[in-house]
Amino acid sequence: MNIYVYNPINLVSDQNGIVVAVEFTIEVSDGNASFSIGGYTALPDPTGKVIAYELLTKDDVIAWVQNLVGKEMQDQADTELEAYKDRKALTSGTPWL
Repeated sequence: MNIYVYNPINLVSDQNGIVVAVEFTIEVSDGNASFSIGGYTALPDPTGKVIAYELLTKDDVIAWVQNLVGKEMQDQADTELEAYKDRKALTSGTPWL
């Protein structure tokens, strides 16, 4: 079972300080290999109580991203991790050393 770590890296806000989009990364790990993918998602207009920008937490934003694109992005991250493992270099270095 893979583990996913979400990391919001940028918030885009409108003139009223309401976050309208999130740029993020997801790191997926199977315990042996890991891979990170990036994403960007627009947020729907807020309904109900709006959290003031200065009171937002990382966990708030992660929950938004997970609710909007979590399953789709996790499936993509799984695919990318498997492709990464298939092409992972078995040796590294240079021939002139």
